[in-house]
Amino acid sequence: MTSLVFNTPWLRVRSLPELAPTFLRRRQSTRRCFSVVACSSPGSNGGDSVRVRFAPSPTGNLHVGGARTALFNYLFARSKGGKLVLRIEDTDLERSTRESEAAVLQDLQWLGLDWDEGPGVGGDFGPYRQSERNALYKQYAEKLLESGQVYRCFCSSEELVKMKEIAKLKQLPPVYTGKWATASDAEVEQELEKGTPFTYRFRVPKEGSLKINDLIRGEKGLSIDVLLLRMCDSVLKVSWNLDTLGDFVVMRSNGQPVYNFCVTVDDATMAISHVIRAEEHLPNTLRQALIYKALEFPMPQFAHVSLILAPDRSDSSSNFCVTLIKQYREMGFLPQGMVNYLALLGWGDGTENEFFTLEQLVEKFSIERVNKSGAIFDSTKLRWMNGLHLKALPSEKLTKLVGEQWKSAGILTESEGSFVDEAVELLKDGIDVVTDSDNVLLNLLSYPLHATLASPEAKPAVEDKLHEVAASLVAAYDSGEIPKALAEGQSGWQKWVKAFGKSTKRKGKSLFMPLRVLLTGKLHGPEMATSIVLISKAGSPGIVAPQAGFVSMEERFKILREMDWEALNKSESVPLESTAAAST
Repeated sequence: MTSLVFNTPWLRVRSLPELAPTFLRRRQSTRRCFSVVACSSPGSNGGDSVRVRFAPSPTGNLHVGGARTALFNYLFARSKGGKLVLRIEDTDLERSTRESEAAVLQDLQWLGLDWDEGPGVGGDFGPYRQSERNALYKQYAEKLLESGQVYRCFCSSEELVKMKEIAKLKQLPPVYTGKWATASDAEVEQELEKGTPFTYRFRVPKEGSLKINDLIRGEKGLSIDVLLLRMCDSVLKVSWNLDTLGDFVVMRSNGQPVYNFCVTVDDATMAISHVIRAEEHLPNTLRQALIYKALEFPMPQFAHVSLILAPDRSDSSSNFCVTLIKQYREMGFLPQGMVNYLALLGWGDGTENEFFTLEQLVEKFSIERVNKSGAIFDSTKLRWMNGLHLKALPSEKLTKLVGEQWKSAGILTESEGSFVDEAVELLKDGIDVVTDSDNVLLNLLSYPLHATLASPEAKPAVEDKLHEVAASLVAAYDSGEIPKALAEGQSGWQKWVKAFGKSTKRKGKSLFMPLRVLLTGKLHGPEMATSIVLISKAGSPGIVAPQAGFVSMEERFKILREMDWEALNKSESVPLESTAAAST
């Protein structure tokens, strides 16, 4: 762990002796200088237990980046026998809602990421909503005020804007100039008597640097003035210069604490041992580390996970087609597939294996194998991964999922039965997401014969005397041969096909291609015998919903009887160039 407490074995602090008292007193010289080097040591949270937290803001649904952060925290806690704390960071009173909080919790539960402490569970370190912890924040803010490490700032909004404008003109960092850092007691009392609104500002050392250990960070991808130095094989040192920071606000004039102050107090008082979060929070670590030191809190270990990048390698979420977990759930993705894919966005077990259950991820996960570079979000691979997990489901569960989808989509009237069982078994290889099943079933039930015969790809089949096969097929149907064979199932159908091949002197492709085209209306598709038997069965009353656009076997043969083969053959004899010109 790391700590910023004087005289502890976890930290070495070098202060300039003549300046150290200045940093600890209020209203003295603003020149403050220090250097901090924070070194790793396990158990700085008061024991050997691992405690991590996921702390979403309830301002909307859970997005893929937040879900991955939650997953990595979950896997780290479970792999170490530790605890996962769920904390709701709802200090943004205008945007935070209980509806959004409920939606985030629902998404986490859908992913299978249960928490040990937090809303709905309780725990010894609650309350677990920041909006319910204001008294605690005020207590620690007053402690910092008494020690002189924060001071009251009475600057108006106009004054602060002017400071930024002046800094911009001078090409300086837009930091607070410290106007009230050296105010006298009399000046402060005068403003208090007038009732002037004030904030609490933290006294930041004007010179020096601060270094923390990060378990992931590498030498790229940082958007602030950060120097990265390798400490050992798996732990990296991250350092900042303090002269570009300025005294920052910890309590607003309305009495509400700011994010960095809340997070530091919460993590410390909840005994969080490891903070695993997105790299966008890396700049916040500087302010938080200073607050840890000032309050004499032991500092947790940090692990900043790289961003998830859009396919164009940008880090803009607007470039994602879909970003919310809720949307993937509604699109028919499985939680197993989603969790597996999210884990692979920046982590791997060192092998070529990519298929993991949640239990296997817990067994294999290590923070040392989390990649420091950004991960590309590939929706095609997510679909493929989901398909693997879909096909790995027990057949009963897969059939239930797909059957319920077909009924809810208005394709079938019932979600179970022999037709559903056989259809799922036939079509499952074409399903990567549950909602894919709609199209594959509708495709089976459709009969686009005219469009198929008009396509260039069908020309060889048409020229192979397809009209003669059609005539023989219609005769067999009208005589009752085909209905009888279909009533006997696949064995009866296959027996009839064999006899039909002998009577027409056809076999292999010259037999099966015409049958597929004429009976299914397509050149390609799943196994033909099962398909045709299912199409026949779909014509039974009470199976296919009227609005599904199903073309029954009887209707298919009616179309074949009415087909103008002579006109079709004539159109086939017209050169493609002429056909294209005529169409134009």
